[in-house]
Amino acid sequence: MLLKLIYYTGIIACLALIGNCFMPWVHYNNINVTFSGMNVTKFAAGNYYGKAGIPISIMTGIILLFILIPALWAKRVNLFLAALLFAYCIRTYIVFTSALFEGEVEKYSGIYLIVVLSFIILLASVFPKGRGSKV
Repeated sequence: MLLKLIYYTGIIACLALIGNCFMPWVHYNNINVTFSGMNVTKFAAGNYYGKAGIPISIMTGIILLFILIPALWAKRVNLFLAALLFAYCIRTYIVFTSALFEGEVEKYSGIYLIVVLSFIILLASVFPKGRGSKV
């Protein structure tokens, strides 16, 4: 029963994480720009910022596919990808919220949700449900 609950929670967390990439994450007060995961903005220096949601969405889609496949190899690959996704989301949180001065970055709920939802996906990958699980 608990594995079924974790299984469905992992599926919902994957869908929520993909949707969260379109929510606002942070607002930089000094340049007056709000970034989300899919807000790709070109600046005068030629750099594009706000592309972190693209790899998060792609990895989450692959993880969702592997959650639905009941094979043991898919569960093992899924555990590796979920750990990689969690690490990338922590890196994204650090990069987006880093600031030199107090009050320069205003954090929205979307930046916190990427870490929480990726951790839930990691937990769902640690305890898989399917033909490959030993329970």
